[in-house]
Amino acid sequence: MAKKVDTNDVDVEVEELSYLAALVSKLPRAVRFALVISSSLVLSSVLLTVFSLQTAGHLAGISKHLEEWWEIAGLILWRATELGLAWVFGFDSLDVAELTLLTHAPIYFLLYSFYGVEPSAVLITFAIEIVSKTIPFFLFRGPNSVHALSSPRGAQVSNREILQDYPTIVFASGGAASIYTIIMYLSFNTWLPVHLVTYFDGISDISLVHAGPAAFPQVLTQLLVIGYAAYDFLFASSAGWSAKSDSKEKPEAEGEYLITSLCNRTWGKLSPKGKILASRSLVLATVTLLNTIIAGTGSIKGIELMGSVGWGSLWAVASLTVSSLFAWIEAVPGV
Repeated sequence: MAKKVDTNDVDVEVEELSYLAALVSKLPRAVRFALVISSSLVLSSVLLTVFSLQTAGHLAGISKHLEEWWEIAGLILWRATELGLAWVFGFDSLDVAELTLLTHAPIYFLLYSFYGVEPSAVLITFAIEIVSKTIPFFLFRGPNSVHALSSPRGAQVSNREILQDYPTIVFASGGAASIYTIIMYLSFNTWLPVHLVTYFDGISDISLVHAGPAAFPQVLTQLLVIGYAAYDFLFASSAGWSAKSDSKEKPEAEGEYLITSLCNRTWGKLSPKGKILASRSLVLATVTLLNTIIAGTGSIKGIELMGSVGWGSLWAVASLTVSSLFAWIEAVPGV
């Protein structure tokens, strides 16, 4: 018999419920969030310690040594902020994995492509960043409906045929990866070389930006997984909702504040899927920029503030351009 439980802060019906899920569902939201934060920090520390032999030697030469307590507290606070945003916006574990991949890619792309850090060290450190944030959400928050299409909840998801169509997934993911690559390639041939030399003291190799057309397939290959993450985080998670506006037409009230009127005429006119796409796009671009500034300037030697701002802005603009592509696709009648 189906049971009704709270697996993602909403009541849903499932056929079977594990003991752990039943236990977690009884915990207050505040307690679950506190457990997400604490378990993420502990898991990150444990994994970094376990794999220190594979990573520490390769990263020691470029990593800043944090001596002040407020520097360490700042990084912990930023991590808690990232997790808090994911919690408030209702992201599940797959959303968190994709958001972490997309927002931390600028730093790890920089380490691999321009600082010559050993690929294995980059991959291990990046994987630890993703896993340490994903597992707590997997344990303390269930999947969203769009990530549970085979469950009873999945029957309520819009555009199921599109979301389960593999050619659509491949083309949409490839399109997203191509946009990231094109914007990156254009920056290679315009402002980025001077920017790297000026604001990134100690950078060891900028041959990629001078590789010409040969750089395009190389960068595209590296960003294919970024393309899929952008597809699922932005398009799949928004296209699964209704295209109809969930707000009724309201006459403009006399004496209504201008900001309220503007909100009703803009945000209030969006459909549920439009609001999800817009909010996720804003979160993605903002966190990408801020994380690149904090991680770049705060953790890597020789990176000036303007350097991390420019590098982060490049990726933030790319993510917003990808969001525009998906908004254009979702505007097609029937989607």
